[in-house]
Amino acid sequence: MKSQYITRMKRAPIRPVTWTASDVWAAAATAYRVNDGQYLKDPEYAKDDHGRWTETVLHLRNRDIMKRALDDQSMITQEDRDLGARARDWLSKTILMKTLKGSFMSEFETACQRMVALDEFDEWTTRYELALVPSQIKSYEEAVQLETAMEGIRNEPVAEVGEKVDLEITVVKSVYSQNFGVYFITGVTPSKQAVFFSYRERLSNGHQCRIRGTVKAHRESSTQLNRVRVA
Repeated sequence: MKSQYITRMKRAPIRPVTWTASDVWAAAATAYRVNDGQYLKDPEYAKDDHGRWTETVLHLRNRDIMKRALDDQSMITQEDRDLGARARDWLSKTILMKTLKGSFMSEFETACQRMVALDEFDEWTTRYELALVPSQIKSYEEAVQLETAMEGIRNEPVAEVGEKVDLEITVVKSVYSQNFGVYFITGVTPSKQAVFFSYRERLSNGHQCRIRGTVKAHRESSTQLNRVRVA
């Protein structure tokens, strides 16, 4: 009785779907627009009449919307493509400036450096870098807003070191420090003087509030405050 051999056909390797960098950045801008100018790392759920969370999704993650837009590029507008291109150019220049200055690069910034240099993405070899793109649209928009808000800033301190101040400000920047566990807030007064201080809670950009604190130091273009209370 002859031995029987089963010949197995070699399967061609499955290749991941790829997208150009311009399409990825445009789709990330689409997600930012669809989510009303927000970057959501997690889905946003609705609450019921008693304030309890439900399973109804109000907004998907930007990452998920970006993937939908890549699969159905009719979702992407020309405005999205323009915004994506501007955001990519801004990040590239920001990273380049840090490199030229020899500034410390965090692990996240190093990943962004790899990401912004890519001309093509897929969900296998560049899965991590692909997930970073949506957040950078918001970072770019905040950088533009900060630059606009800081135009015409008077390089004058709000008071002498050690003096207590009571100010109305508009928040233009809020950055969380993992090292200190606080937010570093930059605000502008109606008289176009800049102040910055640390605070335990995040204050959103554009938020107007009254603060009380003590002048700690005078910096190049702003006044540093400490012991700040927000009314």
